[in-house]
Amino acid sequence: MVRSSARTAAVAAISAAGLLGACSVLESIPEPAAQAPTVKSATAEIKSVARDAKLADPLQVAGPFEADPMTVAPWIICVRSTSPEQARLVYALFYRGTKLVSSRQSAIVDRCELQTFTPL
Repeated sequence: MVRSSARTAAVAAISAAGLLGACSVLESIPEPAAQAPTVKSATAEIKSVARDAKLADPLQVAGPFEADPMTVAPWIICVRSTSPEQARLVYALFYRGTKLVSSRQSAIVDRCELQTFTPL
């Protein structure tokens, strides 16, 4: 009888450890992306970021497109100036749903340089 209860306790401990391990795996699975913003709904924020970054008009945008899962938010909109002096200056705006979470000068991981830009 002692042997049986020790075996039962061992099985219970192993099962509990397995369940806890499964929980940590489930926590690392990214959440599905919320609905993407539209350029139309984000225009005021795009212009504000461009103004703060001193990007010259006319502006071009790309996106929204899904961000890398390791990024701060699931959606990115990229903005740049058509001015030749600012041709390499691109900003990434990060959105969770329709809410602007943050913005910064674009990095390689943002993939802005691979996007097709259109006039704002």
